[in-house]
Amino acid sequence: MTKNHADKRAARTYARAHALPYRQALASVRAAGANRMSLLPFAERLLIEAVEGCGIRHWARVDEWDGVGRAEITDLGGERFVLTVDTVLLVLRQHLDEHPSLKPTDIDSYFADEAVQRILFGGVIYRLELHRGRGLVA
Repeated sequence: MTKNHADKRAARTYARAHALPYRQALASVRAAGANRMSLLPFAERLLIEAVEGCGIRHWARVDEWDGVGRAEITDLGGERFVLTVDTVLLVLRQHLDEHPSLKPTDIDSYFADEAVQRILFGGVIYRLELHRGRGLVA
């Protein structure tokens, strides 16, 4: 199936579900795809920082990691999770809306850890105390 065919099929489904004209639904589907591609470097960086920056290693074991876009982890309670680029896009979109000047290289392991916890648990439940400069605790 070509990308064009997949877009058209998704647009028909979207148009029926939301009672929209087909052309409007097609524009929405294509915009969402373009938006995903513009967020891809951010999402990949977030996963790399979460796994390799050791943020999540304080509360989870990394079982499998492909180095870019997919990780399987097990938390302290023994529950297994799969993290992919697609799973981080929702939290990432909200963060980028709040910080429009953010670049992919600005994502650190602290933010990545909190983002992964928000994705998996709906909030931050494991808090790591970081000492930043002059005794400030983040």
